[in-house]
Amino acid sequence: MDHRFDFSEEEWNQLLKASEMTAFYISLASPSGMMGIIKEMMAATNEVVAAIRKTSGNSLVDELAADIKQRVDQGLRLESPVLTGSADDARDQCLQYFRDISALVTVKAPEEADGFKKWLLDVARKSAEAAREGGFLGIGGEKVNEAEQAALNELSKTLGVSV
Repeated sequence: MDHRFDFSEEEWNQLLKASEMTAFYISLASPSGMMGIIKEMMAATNEVVAAIRKTSGNSLVDELAADIKQRVDQGLRLESPVLTGSADDARDQCLQYFRDISALVTVKAPEEADGFKKWLLDVARKSAEAAREGGFLGIGGEKVNEAEQAALNELSKTLGVSV
């Protein structure tokens, strides 16, 4: 199914930012230094790459991944989310983005909406698990700390899907 034409250009561009926005949101919940942020962002990118390599089981996710791949192959710059203000402001902007995206896919792609939202939550979870929090020199620590789990719970609630 070709969902691309169900959305305006602006709406589609908002959807293209979804996986990156989840990684930003998790990074804001518990900043883990430059290497941690890179690992969390890479985990989100890896989920898009996985959807490009094989079907995600959700046609909307697969179409978004294919579009991202095509844009990258053509050397086009992907538009990154823009967050402004304090960390709290940025978290609020992320949550508003997720509310908007959730409503958008529910209206425009209702048969794919739950799967898309669950995929976003999975991307967020993998981002949270990408960098251990605490510990010393990468030894010990938690895979998902309390702040990240709270962010995952809030994202789950905002998207209306189970953790």
